[in-house]
Amino acid sequence: MKRRRNLPVAALRAFEAAARHGQLTAAAEELAVTHGAVSRHVSYLEADIGTPLFEGPRNRPRLTAEGRVLGFALTAAFDQIEDALRIIAKGDDTILDVACLSTFAMRWLIPRLHDFAAQYPRYDVRLATDDRPPRTQIDVQILVVPPDAPAQENDTLLFHEKIGLVFAPTVIEADNLPRLETRTRSQIWQDWSRLTRVQRQNQGVAIRTFDHYHLTIEAALNGLGAAIVPWHLIAEEVMRGRLLAPHGFLDSSYRYVVRVDRPGRRKAEHFVAWLRQAVAAFPPPP
Repeated sequence: MKRRRNLPVAALRAFEAAARHGQLTAAAEELAVTHGAVSRHVSYLEADIGTPLFEGPRNRPRLTAEGRVLGFALTAAFDQIEDALRIIAKGDDTILDVACLSTFAMRWLIPRLHDFAAQYPRYDVRLATDDRPPRTQIDVQILVVPPDAPAQENDTLLFHEKIGLVFAPTVIEADNLPRLETRTRSQIWQDWSRLTRVQRQNQGVAIRTFDHYHLTIEAALNGLGAAIVPWHLIAEEVMRGRLLAPHGFLDSSYRYVVRVDRPGRRKAEHFVAWLRQAVAAFPPPP
């Protein structure tokens, strides 16, 4: 069995704070100790590992190359420890980590979070909206599931996606509009052709491609072309007449689900229940 050496935790903590702030005084204030105590901890650590961690004058110390490496590693390690403690501590019940796609967050979830906050003011909702692995444990995930993907045990269906062709009413000639595409959903025009059973000819039609749906939607709103967009992302714009949808909206066979990896936690149950209420109150396509 591997045996760990006795780590000078107090000295490591003092140095990490000093390295992060860039000065011993700020580190002393954070740790509620004296400047001299931080200085002694740093000196002890330098002697213990046999290399200087700071250089330069005492009133304006600079990290050495070794100090920068150790400071970075310690900050990451202490962050992981804090995250682990928060996850298992009872106080974690006030923080709700939610992951979803950025466009869904911007155009559907965030405009409704005030209602969740009014019903459950004790929760602090924190959104993760990119594809990188989150640094903390996610409580609730809102996912888009393709037609051929099986349901998982911890999935709860929110709604079936409906898509439609939309463009701005300022467009004069709608037949030859540039086609607006989204990299994250590159097959949606083919899906639309399959649903409508109309094979569109692309010869001579300009194609403009955007990285995310919210950019594609903004392009359509500003008359740059036609897009195939899910109803829940542009419902308000269609109902207000800012976008036209002459062919209506059809079921794409994609479904939105909410996934809870650790069932039984009240905060996740509250959020899922609220999500289902918000979906039930959302207007269907005209």
